[in-house]
Amino acid sequence: MKNTLKIAVIISGTLVLTALCSISQAETSGCLRCDDVVPGSAQEVRIDYQDGTSRSACGLGCSGAMLAAYRGEDVKTIWVREHGSGKLIDAKKAFWSLGSGDSSRVAFSGKEDAETFSAAHNARVANFKDTMAAVFTGLFDEIRKKQPLTPEKIGDDIATHPQCAYCGMDRKMYAFSRVLVRYSDGSEAALCSVHCAGIELALHPEKGSAQIMAGTYDHGVLLEAEKAFWVLGGSKQGVMSIRGKWAFESREDAETFTHEFGGSITSFRNVMTAAFEDMWEIIR
Repeated sequence: MKNTLKIAVIISGTLVLTALCSISQAETSGCLRCDDVVPGSAQEVRIDYQDGTSRSACGLGCSGAMLAAYRGEDVKTIWVREHGSGKLIDAKKAFWSLGSGDSSRVAFSGKEDAETFSAAHNARVANFKDTMAAVFTGLFDEIRKKQPLTPEKIGDDIATHPQCAYCGMDRKMYAFSRVLVRYSDGSEAALCSVHCAGIELALHPEKGSAQIMAGTYDHGVLLEAEKAFWVLGGSKQGVMSIRGKWAFESREDAETFTHEFGGSITSFRNVMTAAFEDMWEIIR
């Protein structure tokens, strides 16, 4: 199933990049997610691609969001600044000190240095795979939210936004998994799934708080994502993701679904956390 998802991702890569047309393919020294990176700074992450282009990020969190958004492209090397020396080192070959926050995820070229730093900062030594898994797991906790939209304020979101902003899929066809995000400035992003909504939210922290609505699996009606009863996993194939993530208006409806397809009833926070975890499993 993972290979099938990778193929689907590659096919949709052009659509994703078209949706992100404001971001240039050319080499850049600014963080494409938040524009807040100083070349040579301790937080700088540089992603080199097989086609010779590069992108920069201001930290692992932003680099994770960019890897997810451009997951159809072949990464050659991910460079990070070594803690202390400031020199660029291969992130996949580095020894990582992994703590509870982004600032405590630092890289070393030598294992002994990583062990010494970790012992002094209540952290553990990890490889790049485990470090990035921790980054993706925590992405949703970095996203701010506010009170939801109401159906009356939304109107016909499918007519207004017929296609997913990232993969281009028909939102009417995927009404049962669609998501609508509205920011405090009034702008909207319409997505086909929790997966694409995760990419949208991770790429645009500058937009501030967001109101999030999700379509119910059984009726396709939009409701507040935080108040929905969510089913995670089970035998039903997910949309643009490894695990299924389905919203229901009542616990009874969610339980009926699990009796037929399996999965577990959980919160929206756990569903979004799982979405970011699945992104990393697909792209790594």
